[in-house]
Amino acid sequence: MPNNTLLMTDLEKIKIEEYALKYYKKHFIKAKTVVEHSTRGKKLRTKYINLPVIASMHNTHIQIKNNDDASPIILSKKILE
Repeated sequence: MPNNTLLMTDLEKIKIEEYALKYYKKHFIKAKTVVEHSTRGKKLRTKYINLPVIASMHNTHIQIKNNDDASPIILSKKILE
């Protein structure tokens, strides 16, 4: 099986990241519940962690993920135009 991954320029990476964060925001933000103790008792607070956008360009499409083991979101190359 040949490796169909192509190299991306910095401008293409920025465009792909902006597109992914604009249209697929929920995939790249993780909510983490933290318990804080105070004199009044426990408080549950939600902290949001930004996940990285991992993009790979192939001959016919672009794949974006939030970690190496995640299922990819497949995008058309037309988003770069």
